[in-house]
Amino acid sequence: MIHLPEAIERLSLPEHTARLGMSVREAERELENGPGPDRLLDATYADTHRFPAPEWALPTFNAAAGGDGMTYTPYRGDRAVREAVAHNVSTHLGIPATGPADVILTPGTQGALFTALAAILSPGDLVLLPDPDYLSTERMLRYFGARVRRIPMIWPDESTGGARTRPTLDLQALEDAAAEGPRLMVFSHPNNPTGAIYGEETVEAIADAARRHDFTVIADELYCRLVYEGEKFHHLAAFDGMAERTVTLLGPSKTESLSGYRLGVAVAPTALVDAMEDVQSCTALRAPSYAQHLLARWIADDVDFLDRRLVEYQALRDTTVKKINASSVMRVNAAYGTAYLFPEVLTGASDQAVALALKEHAGVIVNPGYQFGLAGTGRMRLCFAQDETAWDTALDRIIEVVGSLDPA
Repeated sequence: MIHLPEAIERLSLPEHTARLGMSVREAERELENGPGPDRLLDATYADTHRFPAPEWALPTFNAAAGGDGMTYTPYRGDRAVREAVAHNVSTHLGIPATGPADVILTPGTQGALFTALAAILSPGDLVLLPDPDYLSTERMLRYFGARVRRIPMIWPDESTGGARTRPTLDLQALEDAAAEGPRLMVFSHPNNPTGAIYGEETVEAIADAARRHDFTVIADELYCRLVYEGEKFHHLAAFDGMAERTVTLLGPSKTESLSGYRLGVAVAPTALVDAMEDVQSCTALRAPSYAQHLLARWIADDVDFLDRRLVEYQALRDTTVKKINASSVMRVNAAYGTAYLFPEVLTGASDQAVALALKEHAGVIVNPGYQFGLAGTGRMRLCFAQDETAWDTALDRIIEVVGSLDPA
């Protein structure tokens, strides 16, 4: 008989079993195996056929595979590519990077997150994490044996048409938790799943707590270019004293639809990048070698592409928000960034019941709210970056099915 280690068991987040009636992974497997029509609209990620990668992506890959690129790069990535990335993130995004030694290329941004956590954490370390936040983060933290303290997000209700109020974290809860001596804080920004963008006061509060209580911060900024209506985005690493204690995670998989190329980027102090390279050298070895060369053009060569995409995504966001809030069964705040919305279900049906019913009866796959933390209960995450015609009818089916469900 195979005996699985405790670390694997912790991936199922057994502490959440009481509210679900099963572990998180058991609930997810129920969704994966549940009935549904042959053709499903997957609203857990963007439709990359409707929103393809920049036109230079495939020719750049082909040129590298045809002899312009190395087959086996250094573990942290091709040096020339890392030089270009360091220059572009510093020049165009304002993230401090002194050179290629501060950059590591990884197999996707999730690979960067796992590698960074492996390079930082020891069992028993206390880690601060917003609630809600990206679905894989707490699982990884539990896998490494960390203790997780959730910091509530505060997002006043805007769905009634009142003045727009910027989301924030509970700063008193942040200060109280920071006083307990955490090793690390991890947060997605813009927030995944809600699309929240924190104002300068909130980001400065995180920086201030990290400096005073001497902890490291991983800022997952995968969607930092996907912001709407001229929103000001504040990079944590750009605040005083934070470049030396911040790991910034970036990548082209979402905004630029390059997910199939499996590329992630981490910008961090050289010593920490060295440690991350040590981890990567015995796990994935390196990011896909030929695909790495796309990163030399990423950010610098897709400005017009991004401008067009933002217009299209914002139109989809606005129509989705309008249709949801016109219903009597859900309500939602408009995302400040990302391609996600995190609507609240008003019928009282459980997250699992909603997700199962939407798959079976609406032909739509969603992320149930419980995946993102306790604060996600009673919600679902929808990716609105879909073909417009298909999405419009899918929303009608979603609203109809949600409205037909009985309370839990």
